[in-house]
Amino acid sequence: MPSEQTEPMRPVFTCVVCGCVYMPPKTMTYPHLGLTASPLHCGEAPCRQVVARLPRQLQGLYAKAAWSRAKAWMAKEPTAAPAHARRRARAATRPQGGRSKLR
Repeated sequence: MPSEQTEPMRPVFTCVVCGCVYMPPKTMTYPHLGLTASPLHCGEAPCRQVVARLPRQLQGLYAKAAWSRAKAWMAKEPTAAPAHARRRARAATRPQGGRSKLR
């Protein structure tokens, strides 16, 4: 966990290809793979290939948007996260007075 005084939160991105949420290393490099992390795609080979085929201008536009969303996340205090986050209670699927096939 980052130190509250010195380190900002790490960036969190969403892959534009597969939609997974990933958190690259602080250095934005994957040393064990020898690759540079991207704000557009996760480290999977198919995702890298699809993004490589996008026009450079579109890649730049997507990257700028991804970094702006990540910086908003990084600006938060580490203690701002809920301590005991839990799933919200599930709402009723229909009102009690609703129609059913049985009535």
